[in-house]
Amino acid sequence: MKTVCSFCLAFTVALFATVAVAQETSSEAKSCEKCPASSALVSTDETQCSSCPVSIAMAKLPKMTYKVGDKAICCSESAAALAKEHDKPVMFVVAEKSYKDKTKAYTALVETTEKFVNEFVTPKKCEASGKTSIAGKSCGCPMEAGKNAEIVKKAIKDVKMTYVVGEEKCHCPTQAKALAKDSDAKTTFVVAGKETCCNLEARLNLAKAKYAAAVKALASTEKKAETKTESNDS
Repeated sequence: MKTVCSFCLAFTVALFATVAVAQETSSEAKSCEKCPASSALVSTDETQCSSCPVSIAMAKLPKMTYKVGDKAICCSESAAALAKEHDKPVMFVVAEKSYKDKTKAYTALVETTEKFVNEFVTPKKCEASGKTSIAGKSCGCPMEAGKNAEIVKKAIKDVKMTYVVGEEKCHCPTQAKALAKDSDAKTTFVVAGKETCCNLEARLNLAKAKYAAAVKALASTEKKAETKTESNDS
């Protein structure tokens, strides 16, 4: 028998609790303020401005959306209200595939995001143009491409997951498993200051943190180069 992680269970309970309290007088589901599509900011850091490279890049990450009948919705609360109104189930959609089970959909979201990020930070050379792209940047100079690859490699290497088991901390999953077994304490996963007891959520946080780090590193390098050019011109 499979055990559903606490995060996924809590998410599911919260979603259908929303269905129970949805207003019966609603004639049309409206986008709530929490809906990602209603905000220009989609980032791991809520203080980021909507025009910064990281915020723009984060908006391109895979997302979970919802479907009730033939209506596609980006917000869980709106989906819950619509499901209540029409007495239909909420389907969870990831990468254009629909799931009845929330846990399976969330797992698909994690795996899709990890794949997306891995491809994003892997250098790819176009044989036709001769240009190499990595982390959203493309250039025709092999030396610059190599430099960008090293910058991205270092940035994502610096992003680590910390395992906290009781009073002990480590960065190794095998060591964390051994500590948890010996102490019988639960494991908390920490990535970029975010804590969770759900392994799936931790994996998603790690992928997003690496993605953001890669974008930020190249954007910072690009900004420094522009500043240096402007300084030389003046």
